[in-house]
Amino acid sequence: MNDLDYLFEYASNKDITEHLTRNPHKNKEETRLLLQNLFTKYDESTFRWGIVFKENNKLIGSIDVVRLDKANETAEIGYVLNSAYHNQGIMSEAFKGVINYLFNEVNLKEICACFELGNEASKHVMEKCGLKSKNLIKKKVLPLKNNKITYVSYYSIKKHETY
Repeated sequence: MNDLDYLFEYASNKDITEHLTRNPHKNKEETRLLLQNLFTKYDESTFRWGIVFKENNKLIGSIDVVRLDKANETAEIGYVLNSAYHNQGIMSEAFKGVINYLFNEVNLKEICACFELGNEASKHVMEKCGLKSKNLIKKKVLPLKNNKITYVSYYSIKKHETY
């Protein structure tokens, strides 16, 4: 809960949440509920990490496993970063750490992520982390955004392809 103001700073930003499945937070109560209900749950099948900027100990983003398939040993990753920290290599560094952890500690075989078409920054992060296009574009309906229809492109990396 100590990070409430920091999380609200980017969770309420419409430019940041444009490519997320949820709408911008209207008030800090929404952010408090997100922290309470989502980010406090962590077990062997749920992985969520806050990204904290070392210089000021400020929560500036998060990265998590949005879908885990234990049977096929795969995971899908989602991430968000405060725009004040874009283009500094921070998300790539965090994503590489998560890839390393999931391959070497959780023993997964494949990690994937998707980006909304037009979100070139997210695509660049994936490519910088070694993910390659699966040549798969899917239509998604976003219930939390009034059933907005969007298209996403999937990228992935297999354990034997890591750096």
